[in-house]
Amino acid sequence: MKGKRLSAMAVAAMLGVLLVPANAYAANADWTAGNPLIAHALGEYDGKIETNSQEAFISSWENGYRVMEADFIYTSDGALVVRHDFDADGSYYRLEIEPGSNLVMDSNTFQNEKIIYEQTPMTAVDLMYLMTTYTDVYLVTDTKDTDKATVQKQFQDLKNIANNIGHPEILDRIIPQIYNEEMLGWIKEIYDFPQWIYTLYLQTNVDYAETADFCAKNGIGVVTIEKSRLTQSIVDTFQAKDVQVYAHTVNRYLQFEDLLAMGVSGIYTDSIKPYELDWVGLENARKLSVEPVNMGSNNYTLHTVDIMGTKYVKLRDYAAMLSANGGFSAQFDVATNTLALKNSGTFTTLGNELLLKESDRLITKRAENKLTYNGTEVTLTGYTIDGDLYYPLQGMLDLTGHALETKDGVTTVTKAAKTEK
Repeated sequence: MKGKRLSAMAVAAMLGVLLVPANAYAANADWTAGNPLIAHALGEYDGKIETNSQEAFISSWENGYRVMEADFIYTSDGALVVRHDFDADGSYYRLEIEPGSNLVMDSNTFQNEKIIYEQTPMTAVDLMYLMTTYTDVYLVTDTKDTDKATVQKQFQDLKNIANNIGHPEILDRIIPQIYNEEMLGWIKEIYDFPQWIYTLYLQTNVDYAETADFCAKNGIGVVTIEKSRLTQSIVDTFQAKDVQVYAHTVNRYLQFEDLLAMGVSGIYTDSIKPYELDWVGLENARKLSVEPVNMGSNNYTLHTVDIMGTKYVKLRDYAAMLSANGGFSAQFDVATNTLALKNSGTFTTLGNELLLKESDRLITKRAENKLTYNGTEVTLTGYTIDGDLYYPLQGMLDLTGHALETKDGVTTVTKAAKTEK
């Protein structure tokens, strides 16, 4: 209840950000572009790491990660679940779960044992359902097993899940992490994933030149190597074959800086956030854009952001513009958790200048409030970004009966032409 109350207060106080899931990125897109960070075990949540929990996934997305790594293992009754292991001194200990007499849980027990007392465990089905909502997330698999039968069963199960939930396209955002050369062929017999990672942590006495040749010949664009094993020579060997190197697992900024100086493209991390990349001389790929538009005889500035391939606009900018050109108002009802928009009246900022802090972290959360326009409920999904509300720009244009016209490099907001029925 406390979290919901705060969300409502934030909406009422600042008219912040609403976003809507949109189209997935192209399957052949280079997942490394703009993504030097991979959230290890789905990332940190509430100060806890290596949980592989639902909350960790959502929190990582909210913090800006678009590539996440997850561990997979089977329960005693053969369900593929998202967890590192069922060892008494391993996951049980780390996740504050009491081991039972049979260490390997059945699927029912697994789903009902909270992680660190409050976080939600996930089956592979749960995780892939999340990927149908968060359509810009790439998933790196850590399946651990290296025998052919188990490897093929794991990836056949993932393929079956994607098909059974009606979203086979999810497979093209899964990046299998292979542990030996044979595993590539085994998995390709199940599904020819567009992109791959070759991890070398299980191998000793690695011939890096031969491994680089193998990757180059087989379309493996990334290798990942434990940070203490990396040298400049190793990085150069892979770069000579156009193979990128990621390091794992790195949680210290100075160590990350040293690896970047060596030529490493990215890291697996529990806790370094995308909005902290400037600390190591990199930029967060997710940014707000400033777009000048005309309406009536005046110029306005719209702050927009791209989420999952769709452009979203700051509601305050859009509301203020329409308010000055024919009327527009917004009022939040705390009792009903409803934000009411109208095409009349005058928009005010509700005193939010005292409450808003400018931030470039782009913390993005799904908004929980209802939305109405002229008294009718509207099904536009929204998100708060750093406490400010954004809606899809095209959705707002359609809702309010407007359109964008660009001529000679100038964008103008106009009344949309009415179509004959």
